[in-house]
Amino acid sequence: MRTALDGAEVLEVHSTSAGQHKRGWDLALALAAIVAVGVAVSLARHWPFTQANVIKQLEQATSSTVHVGAFKRVFFPHPGCIAEAVSFERGTGPHNQTKMVVAKLTIVGTVTGLFTKHLASIRAEEAHAIFPAFRGEPTWKPTQSDIVVDELTANEALLEFTRRDPEQPHVKFVVNELVAHHLAARDPMKFELRLQNPTPPGEVRASGTFGPWKMDRVSATPVTGDYSFRNADLGVFGGIHGILASDGQFQGTLESIAVQGATITPDFEIKGSTPKIALQSEFRASVDADNGDVMLDEVRARLLRTIVVSRGSVAGRPNEPGKTAALDLAVRSGRIQDLLLMFVSERQAPLNGIVSLKAKATIPPGRKSFLQKVQMMGDFGIESALFTKEKTQGDLEKLSAAARGLGDNTEDPASVVSDLQGHVVVRDGVATFSDLSFRVPGATAQLHGTFNLITQKVDLRGMLSMDAKLPQATSGIKSFLLKAIDPFLKKNRRGGARIPVSITGTYRHPSYQADPV
Repeated sequence: MRTALDGAEVLEVHSTSAGQHKRGWDLALALAAIVAVGVAVSLARHWPFTQANVIKQLEQATSSTVHVGAFKRVFFPHPGCIAEAVSFERGTGPHNQTKMVVAKLTIVGTVTGLFTKHLASIRAEEAHAIFPAFRGEPTWKPTQSDIVVDELTANEALLEFTRRDPEQPHVKFVVNELVAHHLAARDPMKFELRLQNPTPPGEVRASGTFGPWKMDRVSATPVTGDYSFRNADLGVFGGIHGILASDGQFQGTLESIAVQGATITPDFEIKGSTPKIALQSEFRASVDADNGDVMLDEVRARLLRTIVVSRGSVAGRPNEPGKTAALDLAVRSGRIQDLLLMFVSERQAPLNGIVSLKAKATIPPGRKSFLQKVQMMGDFGIESALFTKEKTQGDLEKLSAAARGLGDNTEDPASVVSDLQGHVVVRDGVATFSDLSFRVPGATAQLHGTFNLITQKVDLRGMLSMDAKLPQATSGIKSFLLKAIDPFLKKNRRGGARIPVSITGTYRHPSYQADPV
């Protein structure tokens, strides 16, 4: 039987247990408060987001002298800070100094990162940097930083690169978007980049990896990735038109980057020529980051059904502004009509045939049009050439028939030009031909002269050697008279006739002259 005394004992036991639990909670809360106070004191003493510490870390990470215009600590929702009018300066002297100003720099950390030197993100707004001209190995050395940044963003930044010639304007790049992941001294950094290329103007997108820094030799720091180039307006070069697109890959080091890719310009045009041609190319090149020079290991350009293979460089020359393109060109079993379409104002090339050529071309910088500044020297040969204009081909067939002593009988279909070959020099918009020769059935021609690529004025002169003698090559009263004096014509004593010929006028309205006496 339960008594009142028994109930009192139970109440006493429960009261004792509750008191023990209360004292336990009080002790835990007290310990937590002590820990919190200790953490607070420690954070207050070692809080990383102070102006002095942020400047110190930025200087160490960039090897620069850093100044901050305004500074604000942030505690919620994430620890961090906001710095405004932040300037970076590195190097000495006006020609070897890098300067950058960031309007607003937002640094965001995490609670755990306070103890592990880890930052969630850094965001740079309205950054403007001016870099000195590349002059070999940089004088500064990157420093090891213990801080790891998960993400760095910089949008709408302006980058300017000075040139070795102080009189030349800066090269400017507008960085629309830059996102870099995992910035750590000992690891490669991943990046995505979108910027506006200055020359030719267009948008470049690139992604890849950069680093880690080579502390003993900065120029050996590796970089690799993929790129795309869109809406590149070739009209900026003067004399040519077209919108280029390109895709490819790059890899190497800061001192030499190998690039492999392809381009397409569906509406390529040289000023003064009517047709627009689809121009495609595949290339392998290397870029010297020290001076921006490009070595073209191989370029395979396709014009319609003709492939032009070239090698060379796009590089600066001593005491000359800008860069000069110097190329070795070769065509094997191409179509002459594909090449001529770049230089004529008709939709149909004047000549069809199989062409092979070797040439050296130089395109200096400057404001002149493409045709005015391109310089070229080479040798060419055309097989089975056939003129596309009916009148021109008709005149050629009559010439062939007369050369064989057939008069006006042109039933023989063998009237194509063969062994058309020569040497050409292009300078100041004028192509000068020497050793220009060709054969038609019954005749061989040796010509020299010029063709103005801009005005399309023709002036070719030379000699025509015919299989037939002059009386056989003419008809009517002229034939009768020539037969009478034929024994006295020295030029006819051996074989057929040799007569002076000329082609003058313009491409659209040529004039052919042949004087046999």
